[in-house]
Amino acid sequence: MEFCPSPAQLTLPIDEVHIWRAELQTLHSLIPTLLPLLSEDEQARANRFYFRKDHDRFILARGILRVLLGRYLDLPPQRLQFQYNPTGKPLLNSQTQLCFNLSHSHQLALYAVAWNRDVGIDVEQISLERDYESIAARFFAPQEQATLNQLSPDLKLQGFFNGWTRKEALLKAIGKGLTLPLDQFAVSLSPGEPARLLQAAWNLPQSLDEWTLQDLQVGEGYAAAVAAVGKDWQLRGWQVDAEVLMAIGE
Repeated sequence: MEFCPSPAQLTLPIDEVHIWRAELQTLHSLIPTLLPLLSEDEQARANRFYFRKDHDRFILARGILRVLLGRYLDLPPQRLQFQYNPTGKPLLNSQTQLCFNLSHSHQLALYAVAWNRDVGIDVEQISLERDYESIAARFFAPQEQATLNQLSPDLKLQGFFNGWTRKEALLKAIGKGLTLPLDQFAVSLSPGEPARLLQAAWNLPQSLDEWTLQDLQVGEGYAAAVAAVGKDWQLRGWQVDAEVLMAIGE
């Protein structure tokens, strides 16, 4: 998908899901600008990271989230108050119907935003360092394992990450995280095959047919997917840049 420069006037129609893409390494110099926007508990969480790189990525990812949501709600970023569901998914207070989700891997962060529509997003850096075959054998549904095993060797790695990001995005949209067994539902994963939820052994908040999965082309070396309720929505992509973040308070 195409990620366009951020518009001066940001609007979010009810039938759109907005995806924001942020290259964190290009925004590192903005950490001093974003840090004061975080709440005390967010700053404390950042300070608990052992490695500096994880500390900095958290500040960037959460600070960008606050700036973006503040633009949609026309509120100062530091005034936003987050709640957390039992699995740790961040939510805005009950006074707004703005739904969102975020994911980051390595130096890339993605944000999904929609009005009154459960949404989840996941991005993963494609890496051979993971023992993906063992992970699939442990966490994928039998149907998914069979599909993965039938792929040619040059397609298996992409197939695994297709499946993993689609499953994660759906669980994040539902709001259950990894508390639901990953092997109790199946998604399509073959490269070139449209992203779809194939079956689920547990009851979803909505029927199987009401969930839509879409792959996201976010850059070489990454796999990503978004999940949202309904069929009546379309994607729009925006790029996070320094100009968007430096406009805080203007």
